[in-house]
Amino acid sequence: MPSGGQRRASPFETLGAWLRIWTPPRDVAVPPVPVRKLLIGAAALVVVGAALAAVLVPRIDASKDRAAAREANEQAARQAARRREVVAQQRPRRRRAADLRPPSGAPAPERVAARVALLARAQDAITADARRRAAAGELKGRPGGTKCEPYPKRDPGPERDLSERAGVYDCLVSVRAITATETNISGTLGYPFRAVLDFDGFAFTWCRTNPVPGERVVPDPRTVLELPKACRAA
Repeated sequence: MPSGGQRRASPFETLGAWLRIWTPPRDVAVPPVPVRKLLIGAAALVVVGAALAAVLVPRIDASKDRAAAREANEQAARQAARRREVVAQQRPRRRRAADLRPPSGAPAPERVAARVALLARAQDAITADARRRAAAGELKGRPGGTKCEPYPKRDPGPERDLSERAGVYDCLVSVRAITATETNISGTLGYPFRAVLDFDGFAFTWCRTNPVPGERVVPDPRTVLELPKACRAA
């Protein structure tokens, strides 16, 4: 208690004296630091903090789990939607070209010419299909012509080898030509398709392909869709 004409320190003066940032004059009485009360208060804060953590931490963890589950569900839904889209895009299209079939016993040059004509008709059909897809918004750009090469690459192609009863081709529908520069070679940008020609029945099947975007990308096998059987190499 203040005595001898001393006055009691104000709360701010008391705090300053306790923190040793203010030296009280002799006529100001500063109470001692209430160590016991501070310890009790600190213990109470610890207890309250622990109680709050016991309540809040499980709720935070549950909220994180719900967010992770929601994100996983959304990702699964996106993958399922993409899968359905790719399945629809890769659906096989078929055409017959009986009018190109050579007569029985035709000489070899005539038979080869008929098979070359079958390949040309397949390329035209793929071009027309790509343009319909572009009009529907499935493809971007303005599809031009289609060029098909044997898969796997070989020379001569199966259309010129009369021992082959069928031929598999990788086809590209051109959209834009790439001009050669000092750092880049010329080429063609476009959309890939796969064509399978039946030289016995004079018919052909084609599918749009959806290669994995990007170079040196290792795809997740669970998300990669094979081409329909009708468009695979035997």
